[in-house]
Amino acid sequence: MKLVFLRHGESEYNLRGLCNADPGVPVALTPAGRLQAQAAAERLRGLPIGRVYVSRLRRAQETAAIVNACHCAEIHVDARLDDRNTGFEGLPVTQYLNAMHDAPDPFAWKAPNGESYREMAARVHDFLAELRGVNESAVLVVTHHEVLQAVAGHFQNLDPARMWQVWIDNCETLEFGGD
Repeated sequence: MKLVFLRHGESEYNLRGLCNADPGVPVALTPAGRLQAQAAAERLRGLPIGRVYVSRLRRAQETAAIVNACHCAEIHVDARLDDRNTGFEGLPVTQYLNAMHDAPDPFAWKAPNGESYREMAARVHDFLAELRGVNESAVLVVTHHEVLQAVAGHFQNLDPARMWQVWIDNCETLEFGGD
């Protein structure tokens, strides 16, 4: 099975540098983000995608809908694909990153009502373990940057510090299997 992991297109909060992991806060794609998703759809047009998984967040769901328009695959929403709950909802990403950086163990640190990087990676790895049981030629997963770091960590056997170094741009893909 070919697994294609896609980061969502540019969002309003990406432009403003704000955190969003609450599905109740509807952060949409920008016009540029919709164009990125359309370009991703063109790149993936020839892939026989039989199933799409997506987080509960609007920007990921908008991206998935655009990419899936030519595939008409069944879409499954899975909370394990949600962006990391930093505990800094609606606040600048720089505040979250500074707080994490200042912690004795940045990957175990979590803000009140947030989750640690390790906790986020564990839920993503749980999703990936379940994904092994899917019987499709190709699967598309539309999600978020830190989630994709955890995906890369899983498939490339990276520790959290090395996962953290992985950078995935808006509408960039990671692909595994199907060789």
